[in-house]
Amino acid sequence: METNATKPIILYAEDDEDDFDSIKDALSQITDNYTLVHARHGQEVVQLLEEEKLQPLIIILDLNMPIMDGKETLLWLKGNEKYKSLPIMIFTTSSREDDVKLCQTHKCSFFRKPTLYRDLLHVAQMVLQMSSEKVS
Repeated sequence: METNATKPIILYAEDDEDDFDSIKDALSQITDNYTLVHARHGQEVVQLLEEEKLQPLIIILDLNMPIMDGKETLLWLKGNEKYKSLPIMIFTTSSREDDVKLCQTHKCSFFRKPTLYRDLLHVAQMVLQMSSEKVS
């Protein structure tokens, strides 16, 4: 895994390489002031945070991932004193009411994965806005 220590980190947990590449492209079209770090499932998020001492400005979670899904990862993050105030965005294909309520309960943002690129750019702008709020 490559990280550039001089740039703020956005951590994205996503098992679908195409979905990861899409948000990476959208973010890079807007700015190159961030390093996007890829985790393929929630257990990798936990490992990156605990072992590599990453300090991301925001974590983006897909809900449907193998090994440790986004819901389990969200609950782990919110149950951990060190990470519970970290901004989290759920970025998923799900539209289940239970998933939306879970996000509301844990005060995280919920976005459905868009089919249009212009909508993906909007989500990327939201990620950057949430990241910059953490900095200020």
